[in-house]
Amino acid sequence: MNVTDGLIYTIPQELIGKFSGLLIVLQALGWAIIFYIVFSVINFIINKKRHKEIMLINKNLKEIKKILQKK
Repeated sequence: MNVTDGLIYTIPQELIGKFSGLLIVLQALGWAIIFYIVFSVINFIINKKRHKEIMLINKNLKEIKKILQKK
């Protein structure tokens, strides 16, 4: 017999209720953190694509300026 087997039966029911509330809060916090990480990864990918497009537009604008200055 293990020492922890007897401990489970000696814990008062009120204490178990308090811990279950704490576990629900921790579980909600965990889901919020997972959601934030997924959102951040998706946001990073979108911003990377947007940055590439802006750099391409900037390059094209510089070329247009050179062409207009020659005329």
